[in-house]
Amino acid sequence: MTITEKEDTMQLNITGHHVEITEALREFVTTKFAKLEQYFDRINQVYVVLSVEKIQHIAEATVHINGGELHATSEQTDMYAAIDTLVDKLARQLNKHKDKLKQH
Repeated sequence: MTITEKEDTMQLNITGHHVEITEALREFVTTKFAKLEQYFDRINQVYVVLSVEKIQHIAEATVHINGGELHATSEQTDMYAAIDTLVDKLARQLNKHKDKLKQH
């Protein structure tokens, strides 16, 4: 199942693999990923894959930005915790990318 959210500049695609994307889960992902635009405002597309393997909940994301692509993965025993960790990792990567752009 794929759900697409059209924001002003960022397009968010959410896919579930062995997990149902409920309305609550979709809202949580949308809210969390909207915060990434605070760190870097030139995010074009975000592909999020949520999956469950045995007891591990895995959240993966590929972020397409002007001038590149970022990827992060998070594994937790809870899907919401995996999404939180994933967004934190991506926020750090976006800050690094932004700092690199400022240095040039």
